[in-house]
Amino acid sequence: MQIENYEISRPIPISLSKTFEASIHEFAIHGIEGTSLQQISIVTGVAADHLSTTFQDTENLFSNVVKWYLTRYEHQILSGFAMHSNPVEAIRIALYECIELFCEDDCPHGSLLSVELMELSDTTGVISAEMEKLRKKVLARIFRKLNDTKSRFTPEFNAVELAEYYTGVMVIMIRQACDGVGRNELYDLADSSLMRLEDQPVIH
Repeated sequence: MQIENYEISRPIPISLSKTFEASIHEFAIHGIEGTSLQQISIVTGVAADHLSTTFQDTENLFSNVVKWYLTRYEHQILSGFAMHSNPVEAIRIALYECIELFCEDDCPHGSLLSVELMELSDTTGVISAEMEKLRKKVLARIFRKLNDTKSRFTPEFNAVELAEYYTGVMVIMIRQACDGVGRNELYDLADSSLMRLEDQPVIH
C-alpha cells in the first residue's frame, strides 16, 4: 500500500530580533509614518501578510519594538545587581552596563541600536512612556538594594534620596552617550558619582 506524504503548510516563525533590528533602522531612516510593513517585509524576508497578522500595523510594530528592547535593557542593566551584597559594587555594575548599552561603537547589533532607538522621533509617545517605566523599575531595584543594606550605615542614611540620585545619573549617562560622549568620560562620571555612596558614614 502506497502512503502519500503531504506537506502541511505552517506559518514560518518570525525572528523577533531580526525583525525588530530591521525595524529600528527603517524607522530611523523614514520615521514611523514613513515606514510600512511592506518595507519591513523586504528587509527581513518575512512575508508582509505574516507581519500584518502578527503586528496589525506599523504603530503596533513600533510599540512592540520599543517594549521588547527596553525590557532587554532592563535585564542587562540589572543583570549583575543581585550578585553583590555591597551596594557600591552593585550600583557600579548597573552604571557600567548602562554605559556599554548606549555608547556608540562599530557593533551593528549593540549600542548603535540603542542610540538609534533613543533618537527615533517619538510622535506616539511610546518611547518616553516606556523609558519612564524603565526608570521606575531601575529606581525600585536600586532603592531595594540600598534599603536592604542600610543597617551598615548610620541613621542619617537616606535610601530614597540615593536611589533617586543614581537613577538620575543613569538618565544623564544615556543622554550623554546618545550625544556622542565617549566611554572613558562616562566611566569617570560613574566612578565620581559613586563617591557619594562611598562617603556615607558607616557603623563601626
